[in-house]
Amino acid sequence: MHVAYRDERERKHTLKYGEGCRKLYKNTGKKRGGLWWTYVLTLIFKIAVDGTFVYLIYHIYEGYDFPSLIKCEQKPCPNKVDCFISRPTEKRIFTIFMVVTSLACILLSFFEILYLVGKRCKECFTQMHQSRNAAIQSRQVAMATSLVIGGKNQMEPNSLKLPSKDASAPSYSQVSISR
Repeated sequence: MHVAYRDERERKHTLKYGEGCRKLYKNTGKKRGGLWWTYVLTLIFKIAVDGTFVYLIYHIYEGYDFPSLIKCEQKPCPNKVDCFISRPTEKRIFTIFMVVTSLACILLSFFEILYLVGKRCKECFTQMHQSRNAAIQSRQVAMATSLVIGGKNQMEPNSLKLPSKDASAPSYSQVSISR
């Protein structure tokens, strides 16, 4: 539903501003922002509904066992009457199947929430690490540039080594200044 909303919004934006306009979304189906929160809240709601079902079934039937005989005193019975439940074993089997299915859905939804939150945290930490590395590299380049532009070449040859994209973040000890 959310993806269809984004597609329609993208289509209206393109009609309004033309084909060469900037796109609103890089990928309308990617779980970002409102779509991510909607999906996570849907999973939490599903866990709550399934958990409520399991809880109510357990407390209504005092466990997951259907009795084959119930003493009935309610209308239209004039006095205590023996009421026999038809096929209690089948009802017990189907109820246990539904409860196990609900518990499996709760477990899978819980793991999916953990996966989504873990993936988002990993992306945040990776982005923070990359921005920190970029800031360190820009400071090193600025410091090297100021040393060269200052008129005196105070750097020794090959003393400043900029790392490749695959290397880890350089430390400040890689830049040596001799006086």
